[in-house]
Amino acid sequence: MLTLVSFIVVLGIIIFVHESGHFIVAKGFGMRVFIFSFGFGPRLVGIRRGDTDYRISAIPLGGYVKLEGEPEDHLSQDTSTLGDGKDFTARPRWQRFLVYLAGPAMNAVLTVAVMTALFTIGFGEPASLYDQPVIGAVAAGSPAEAAGLRPGDLILAIDGKPQPNWQTALYSVALRPSVPVRVRVRRAGEEMEVVVTSGVTPDKIGTIGVGPLVHIQEVRPDTPAQRAGLQLNDAILKVGDQTIVEVDNVSPAMQATGGRQTVLQIYRDGRMLEVPVTPARVDGAFRIGITVGGRILIRKYGPAGAFVAACRWSWEGTRQVGEVLGRLLTARLSPKTVAGPLGIAKESGNAARQGGIAFFRFLAFISLNVGLLNLFPLPPLDGGHLAILAGEGAIRRDFSSTVKAWILNAGAVAILLLVALVLYSDFSKTSLLGRFLP
Repeated sequence: MLTLVSFIVVLGIIIFVHESGHFIVAKGFGMRVFIFSFGFGPRLVGIRRGDTDYRISAIPLGGYVKLEGEPEDHLSQDTSTLGDGKDFTARPRWQRFLVYLAGPAMNAVLTVAVMTALFTIGFGEPASLYDQPVIGAVAAGSPAEAAGLRPGDLILAIDGKPQPNWQTALYSVALRPSVPVRVRVRRAGEEMEVVVTSGVTPDKIGTIGVGPLVHIQEVRPDTPAQRAGLQLNDAILKVGDQTIVEVDNVSPAMQATGGRQTVLQIYRDGRMLEVPVTPARVDGAFRIGITVGGRILIRKYGPAGAFVAACRWSWEGTRQVGEVLGRLLTARLSPKTVAGPLGIAKESGNAARQGGIAFFRFLAFISLNVGLLNLFPLPPLDGGHLAILAGEGAIRRDFSSTVKAWILNAGAVAILLLVALVLYSDFSKTSLLGRFLP
């Protein structure tokens, strides 16, 4: 139930805000708006003010507006209003252009507003995402192991693009499933480039089998760790023969020692060290007196700084969407990576369970994506109408009704094919149908 409710709230807010953009600009130019609806389907309640029916409809997944004279208008019945200049097509192209552009623009406003509020309130993120991409673990049998990558290697660039932190490195790999990837690393002061043929996860994104360092966050006094010389921010690569891939690996590895002396492989300031240590039994478990992982970076700013951070966040998201679309269109990324209604519903429910911060970050993320995808130059999306207006402006006359009909019909077919592809992607990830779909 929480998944369904959160999905309805996310799409309801985003689409309603989007349609509000069209409505506000159309009204501002004095255009006649027949309907401004929250929700779709049959009208439940509403009030009429002037020419506009402000209504609540039965299906609360967003909303819509109906303008007199727009391509989808089937409501203009009163011939007494014809020629009064309030219908959509009677207005200059630049005004119609702004009406179509206002929907995606409002999605951008919503994204920046939500993220500004979140950056002002403050929220935490795993600090490891912003660490230099020093490899902490190489999974056994992984593409990285086959290519000769090692713990302690610093990833400098992927396919020639610099990688300042783990967040960008993981994203760069995710966009390159099942292809050769050029990874430039620094090892013991020397740079080298290796070619790694990436693998693919069940979600059809790329992976090479490497992970961040697992750092020591605390060394308690008078413990085996302190006596062995372990230090704050040391990273544990191995406990004996066991590779430490994530924080949860450390405790079981310590228990496996049985209290016998073992050698920790440590990464410290660019150097690899081996530190012998003997765990002590404490409360029935073998421990050495450290706390690992769990570092949280708090992202909190004043009002001006929060706005700047929100704009940067939105721009980075825009760049990533463009990169994903480019790879999808050139068949360098599987359509199965795309989330449709089922995927969005699932993730909205997951975000809601994590709390308000996660939920509103997800809302901002989806709002940004909806706004950008609506700019795609395919009718009946806003971008398709913008492209038609731009084309008419270039030739300084309107397209004929026949040409417009062909364009709109072709766009509708393309949209239906995209919807089918997205639904296929969604169903292929379900446990019920996934095993039957390629």
